[in-house]
Amino acid sequence: MGYISSSLVHRGTWGWTVGELHRDGGGFMEVQRSIAHVFSNFLLDCASALEKPLGYVSSKCVALASLLSLGMAVFIILDIALKYLFEAPMHFIIEGETFLLVMVTFLTIAETQRNGRHVSVDLFTIGLPIKVRLFNSTIFSIFGIFLFVIVSWQLFQRGLQEYSDGAKSLISHIPFFPFSFLAAFGCVLLSLVLFKELLEKLGRSFSTYRRPFFILAVILILSAVIMTLPIAYQTFGIQVGRNALGVVMLGFALVLMFFGFPVAFTMAFVGLLGTWFLAGRDISFGFTRLAAFDSVAEYYLCVIPFFILMGLFCLGAGISKDLFRAAHRWVGAMPGGLAISTVIGCGGFAAICGDSMANAATMGAVALPEMKKYQYQDSLATGSVAAGGTLGILIPPSIGFIAYGVVTQESVGKLFMAGILPGIILILFFCATIFLRCKLNPTLGPAAEPCSWREKVRSLQGAWQVVLLFAAVMGGIYSGVVTPTEAGGVGVIGALILALFSSEFTWKKMVDSLTDGIQMSAMIITMLIGVAILNNFIVLTEMPSRLSDFLQSMNLAPYAFFVCVMLLYLVMGMVMNIIPMIIVTLPIIFPSIVAMGFDPIWFGVVMVIMMEMGQISPPVGINVFVIAAVAKDVPMQRIFLGILPFIFCEVAVIVLLTFFPKIALFLPSLMEVLPPIIR
Repeated sequence: MGYISSSLVHRGTWGWTVGELHRDGGGFMEVQRSIAHVFSNFLLDCASALEKPLGYVSSKCVALASLLSLGMAVFIILDIALKYLFEAPMHFIIEGETFLLVMVTFLTIAETQRNGRHVSVDLFTIGLPIKVRLFNSTIFSIFGIFLFVIVSWQLFQRGLQEYSDGAKSLISHIPFFPFSFLAAFGCVLLSLVLFKELLEKLGRSFSTYRRPFFILAVILILSAVIMTLPIAYQTFGIQVGRNALGVVMLGFALVLMFFGFPVAFTMAFVGLLGTWFLAGRDISFGFTRLAAFDSVAEYYLCVIPFFILMGLFCLGAGISKDLFRAAHRWVGAMPGGLAISTVIGCGGFAAICGDSMANAATMGAVALPEMKKYQYQDSLATGSVAAGGTLGILIPPSIGFIAYGVVTQESVGKLFMAGILPGIILILFFCATIFLRCKLNPTLGPAAEPCSWREKVRSLQGAWQVVLLFAAVMGGIYSGVVTPTEAGGVGVIGALILALFSSEFTWKKMVDSLTDGIQMSAMIITMLIGVAILNNFIVLTEMPSRLSDFLQSMNLAPYAFFVCVMLLYLVMGMVMNIIPMIIVTLPIIFPSIVAMGFDPIWFGVVMVIMMEMGQISPPVGINVFVIAAVAKDVPMQRIFLGILPFIFCEVAVIVLLTFFPKIALFLPSLMEVLPPIIR
């Protein structure tokens, strides 16, 4: 009634009659604006009313998921202890961890959206007018609701079928249906969050656009046309080749992605529509029912939240500061010593944190003020932090290698080992470059005061935690004592114990680490759901095999194709995060790489280095934006100038690995690798 009375008050105030409105276009526009204002307030009030219960339920789900994620690590430790001390492993551990991962992921997926944590490519949308961005994001909210209503429905149907069939796990005989229902609940909650966001965007549309009703009609019609295209395609018997449809749909996916639709949602949406085009609604929905649950219910995916939490616990404990301080004491007196300390510190922190952005941001906050104090040139200071930060996805444990292993079904343990020697070589190249430049031009990076041997030895007290944690995790994997998943559990508990002894690690930091960690994990696993749904469509189009056959028919030299792929990753690395880049491209490119005779483990290492290079390459280099946020007074051009010498180092390492692939393959060749199900 409040909204109706509001409009009547406006009408009474203006005193216009219908006849007057026909004569007075301006008056009509005023009435239209008034009605739009009423609609805007109503929709925003509805969104606000939804926010409170959604926020409450979603936050409680995340709190439960945080406890469950810690429980996953504790059960892993118990299993290892029982296995080696009493020869009595918990036989249900694989199924138990898998079910817990399903719960953690789907309980967190909605809160991840509420906090804007689902990855999207916003580089091309930042400069667009606000009206265009609002138009795009409103359509994307409609697409997201359409997608996750279908996913929720299919997961609920799956649960009903499992309940009817009495389906249970093989070893522990746990019924499947509660977990399918919980997954459906998580997707319903996500749909409601997207609906709340849609109400907000519609409310803003009424106050932003001059002709809001026309714009919203266009949005609704355009969305409806796109979402019902498969029905028209089949109803009218339109004939389009599988390959042509595959190219069109993947092009559509790129358009959606580059205009800001979250990467995970894009892949799932396009995969759902594409399969509907080729195989019909029932098969498309059936694939979605399988992929949405089965792509999460994998034991080896537990490694994702484990290594993320390990890095965040160490970050909260301030271990990065200790690493930089130790490196500073030992090499700070050399020409460019502080920049060298930064690279070494980044390498050390990369051994416990598998994310390049987190590495760059953390070490930048520690090292840049110190280098400013010693009057280092801005280009060298920021360049060393940006380059050192990229080590986070090369030196294990690396989230990039985990994503590569999941998509390609290669051993994550072997990939971890393959990254160690190239990572060390890259650190040495970075350090040598800094030293030589500062030796030739001392004003670039003046040497700091020398330290006594006593100070050097004492500084190592702050670095022993990293050595111990790295030895426990990577030593266990290399020796075959534990799988990467088990090593991740050891790493989480080990990092938590070390953090609890740190004065910097407060209760709030612990809670923040847990909630941030499971949201990052949910973001990555949601992308895996998306790629699983998209893969069904790609398989139906036969694009990977056709691409491989086409390349072979061209008699293209393997290394010519390899160079083209590397250039593709360089360009994509400038504008996309590592994880979506791997997940989006590998299903199409990887079969051709294997067909041309390249070792998949070696290719994984080289690909990651190339992506690293893209992360810091001009003119974009998304890691550079992280450094710019820390060093606010340094122009972007100067940061890019400082990065160029380090890019040459990465090119040199790629050339070295191309001529001497054994550098990457030596350590993996010595490993005892356990069966794939527990890798």
